Amino acid sequence: MAAIENAPRRLRDNRDFRFWWGGTVLSAIGDEVTLIAFPLLVLFLTGSPTHAGLVGGVAAVPPLLLSVPIGVLADRTSRRALMLGGSVVSAISITSIPVVHLLGELTLPHLYVVAFVNSVAATVYRIADTAALPRIAGEEKLGEAASQSETIWGISAIVAPPLAGLLFETAGPTSPFWIDAVSFVAIMVCVLAIRARLGADKPYPEVSWRQDLTTGARVTLSRPLVRALTILTVAGDFLFAGIGLLLIVMVRENGASGLETGTVFTAAAVGGILGSVLAGRVEDRIGMIPAVLTKHWLTAALFPLLLVDLPGWATGLVWGLISFQISILNVIQMKYLMSVIPNSKLGRVEGFLTFIEQGSLPLGYALTGVLLGLLGTTSTLLAYEAVLLVLAVFATVSRGLRTPAHPDEPARSSG
Repeated sequence: MAAIENAPRRLRDNRDFRFWWGGTVLSAIGDEVTLIAFPLLVLFLTGSPTHAGLVGGVAAVPPLLLSVPIGVLADRTSRRALMLGGSVVSAISITSIPVVHLLGELTLPHLYVVAFVNSVAATVYRIADTAALPRIAGEEKLGEAASQSETIWGISAIVAPPLAGLLFETAGPTSPFWIDAVSFVAIMVCVLAIRARLGADKPYPEVSWRQDLTTGARVTLSRPLVRALTILTVAGDFLFAGIGLLLIVMVRENGASGLETGTVFTAAAVGGILGSVLAGRVEDRIGMIPAVLTKHWLTAALFPLLLVDLPGWATGLVWGLISFQISILNVIQMKYLMSVIPNSKLGRVEGFLTFIEQGSLPLGYALTGVLLGLLGTTSTLLAYEAVLLVLAVFATVSRGLRTPAHPDEPARSSG
């Protein structure tokens, strides 16, 4: 009882959570800065859009190859050590870019290697970080913690792009990497300052690779609601992987300026932040399952507005409203997963989810580009809308969404 009575009543009063929040903010902003700075630097050095795209492709490989085994390690070793190790490796690899550039020896192969290594380290950090969050926040604060986690990504989407561009133009092409490298040192300080035990109690369970590599998939697929939510999420990730490309082409065809084009994505980030803030209230008011259905039907209803010849600001408003819906559902789903998946298996589940979600992104992006080339903007938007309607119907008729608990677990309220 003493532990409960002494627990912080508000999440912001939780010392460990404040350090987690600071470290995760820095990690998210650093990831976004690097994501933008890499292609800018490649274009600066080579003038080749092909190589700029391939660097991003190289960074997409580690989540596909390593997410599942990393998830096993997050449940079978020290999550703190994984987070620190990922930060150290990222700091070293990212620092090598400006250092080698100062020496006049920066080459394209070096950038490819750093992109791959940094992606490995970032994947390790993200999976261990997510699996550690319930231990830091506590069961009673999972909803608020999920909301803060989603807010972090909205903040990074607003802050990182202009920061990376400004540094690149004013302080030199490798200056964003200096900032990113310094952020990793701050992340390490934050992780070391967290007092809570982040993983399993010692001694850690022995790794059985044959069984552990499939645990995340088995746990996810054995729970009807988790399975249904995963199908909807992966399908949505696949569909919206290329939405940025689609929106850029669409607003430019409508005569939008560069500034107006940028505001579309700013509106999306603002909508995401607002959605993360209000997600708890939405869930309390209508419950999780109605929130899932509302999100999919409202998204399907809003998306056709993009077929109208809208000015840039109006397109941003529509996409901001859609992002608002997506963010609400992301928070609710994250809270549910953290509450229903045992913490001892959360790393493996997160590894499996990262694998299938990340695996859908390159294919979805490529498909959007192909559709735009073959069919044009209007037909591509119609194809998107058709898929959104299918997802809304699936959410409505899915048996999994009417079975909110694992058969072996007590039923949980969806509210």
